[in-house]
Amino acid sequence: MYNDLELGSCALDKGKVRRIHHALGRRVACLSGSLWITQDDDLRDILLSPGEAFDFDRRGDALVSALDESRYLLLDACVRH
Repeated sequence: MYNDLELGSCALDKGKVRRIHHALGRRVACLSGSLWITQDDDLRDILLSPGEAFDFDRRGDALVSALDESRYLLLDACVRH
């Protein structure tokens, strides 16, 4: 089945990590697998399963780690007027 979301998604192999620079205000959405997210100056561990999303809420960089073979979307912040 054709899925527009899959076209813009990123793959992340199990055990691999992606650094998201200047993450504040962006959103990561897990499409498959499972993701572990950490942010600079944040003691929380954020775990995402398929269908879940997280809005980065700290200044600085963040890490997205794949606990399984995963696909995710990284969305830019929306400007609200």
